[in-house]
Amino acid sequence: MSLAVVVALTGLLGPAQVQAGYYGHIDAFVVRQKISKDLPKISRCYESALRYEPELAGKVSVRFAVVRTGYVKGVQVLENTTGNDTVERCVARVVSAIRFPRRRSGKSLRFTFPFVFAPQDAR
Repeated sequence: MSLAVVVALTGLLGPAQVQAGYYGHIDAFVVRQKISKDLPKISRCYESALRYEPELAGKVSVRFAVVRTGYVKGVQVLENTTGNDTVERCVARVVSAIRFPRRRSGKSLRFTFPFVFAPQDAR
């Protein structure tokens, strides 16, 4: 049996949405694009745990800041309905390694991003 994993990006919250496209800020589209690029790594966090807990499902919501250099700082898991600490730590580690475009000015930008995990049989 092969297994497909559904990882949904259920939204993006943060002040950058309001100021998208302005000098010194990151467009919300860029944030989604960068996170989408690392979805395979985030899926692996879940798939690893799914081997031991076949019914594992839920949401991991992560808050983080992007500083002017493009590095992610202050990653915080706000919610983990999977109940699996390994998935939580892995998702936080992947998000903390994402690099965003440098900005010449501006303060750190804060984002909250929920990842929804659910097993799905591939047919």
